[in-house]
Amino acid sequence: MSKTDLAKWFPALMYEINKKDEFSILKLITKIFLINLAATLPAAYILSSLLGTGEEAAFFKESEAGGGAAVYNLLTFLFIVIIMSLFIYLLVKYRKFNILELISLLLLAFISGSVASLIIPIWLYVAIYIYAQELIDIFLTFFDLLYWTVFILFFVLQGLALIHEKFHKLRNFLLIITTSWAGVFLGLYTGLLTPPILMLGFSIYDIYAVYRGPIRLITNELQEANIIEKNESKGLFILGLGDIFFYSMAISYSLAYFGFESFIVVSILLLIGVIATIILLMWKAPEGRELPALPIPLLFALIGIAISAIFL
Repeated sequence: MSKTDLAKWFPALMYEINKKDEFSILKLITKIFLINLAATLPAAYILSSLLGTGEEAAFFKESEAGGGAAVYNLLTFLFIVIIMSLFIYLLVKYRKFNILELISLLLLAFISGSVASLIIPIWLYVAIYIYAQELIDIFLTFFDLLYWTVFILFFVLQGLALIHEKFHKLRNFLLIITTSWAGVFLGLYTGLLTPPILMLGFSIYDIYAVYRGPIRLITNELQEANIIEKNESKGLFILGLGDIFFYSMAISYSLAYFGFESFIVVSILLLIGVIATIILLMWKAPEGRELPALPIPLLFALIGIAISAIFL
């Protein structure tokens, strides 16, 4: 199996980098973060302005179970992630790559279509409301058609980007966009306490997953299968979709609950945390070993959120 085959199913951003360029990873991660920010800000602003915040995406409602709901939500999301990670590990271990490719293709394409079909029609609604109110009734009449058109379009585009070499340039871009939008939904619609608890809990879990847990096991299996190969001049930079998801969650949460000043503070601190993580990776792991990408950025983001809650 080649790296191209890996790109069809691996739930992460994958970029080929030049090892001789010491700052290639820093430039790349800054680019990824800016795309993430550009996708998150308008989605979070429009959704929070139009629909406000809520608990629709939470398994347990804080309005019903109190603060304990945040912990219950964390445990539920952790359980789902652990089960999915172990499932991927077992399929990799027994070299069932065809099954992995099919499941991942359908799942990622479905997520891409689902998220886009919620975000884009709302953007169009706002645009029509501002610039052409006389067309609102027509727009609402064809809303269902628009919803399914956007869903099918992004479902097909993401599928092609995963399996067809001619569309591979779209792969990472589409994954960043749709993962960012998914993070917006959980940042806005899981309650007031659940997002910070999720950020804290998954930061801790990420350390375990990378060094001893499912991510470590999956990486070892991929190396044994000669899918992740070492190259003196070129390397493969992999950033999990969960990292993008939580960056977007932190940004959208700060904007919706504490305002634009908080958004700026949290975004800057988050970027500093991301850059610090990459510098640490280059210093501590020059041979390209793994480093958890959530703890430092999310710790900085949580500090920004705490500052916002107290002073802004």
